[in-house]
Amino acid sequence: MRCNTIRFSAILLIMVLGCSSTALRQKPSFVEASLEQWPEYYSKNRDNILTMKSEAVITLESPAIAGNFTAEMLYGAPDTLFLKAEGPLGIDLGKTFIGRKRFILYNQFNNTFFSGSLNDKYYSTFLETDVALNDIKETIIGYPPLPGNIRLIDEKHGIFMTGTDVGKKRYVVNTKNWQLESIEIFKNDRMVIKQEFERYTSEQGIPIPRLIRIILPHKKEMVAIY
Repeated sequence: MRCNTIRFSAILLIMVLGCSSTALRQKPSFVEASLEQWPEYYSKNRDNILTMKSEAVITLESPAIAGNFTAEMLYGAPDTLFLKAEGPLGIDLGKTFIGRKRFILYNQFNNTFFSGSLNDKYYSTFLETDVALNDIKETIIGYPPLPGNIRLIDEKHGIFMTGTDVGKKRYVVNTKNWQLESIEIFKNDRMVIKQEFERYTSEQGIPIPRLIRIILPHKKEMVAIY
């Protein structure tokens, strides 16, 4: 029953998104102001993205696997993502559905489904990497959600911080156009994840990065989406 429910949700998402590439509530406006207002500007852009449909190339680099494949992406705000992966010659590699709290993976080769909680650190990872499915979901549109306690610490270099020494995030923002360039996630002063956002283009007035990298430096792993 659980699998049927998730499959129905995925099909419904496809039906909703099938007619448009990106649907927005309204066009945001960029106003010259203090960089302290960047979190509000960023969050408005994110909130205005209702749906997104696109095709991308995903590159994987890790000690266990290296290669790339194409993927069809369907995103529905605020927290639903469907990915269909294809290999060479259009071979169906499988499908991934990520909801608010749960995920389902379909393996095309052995025709099996696997579902679980996004809180499961062992199973809720992307293919043969340790990149969390939740990080994929939050990052793939280029607008990961911001925590409420984010603060500007270096206006000249566009650096924001959040958290404490035990666990903190460092945001680097372009001071000229207010585009997010990177997020660095630290645990006990050790960087465990870096997310990079490049090649921005305007989609109905909203800047969207066309190259996204999720890097696990200590694991020597990277997922690039472009």
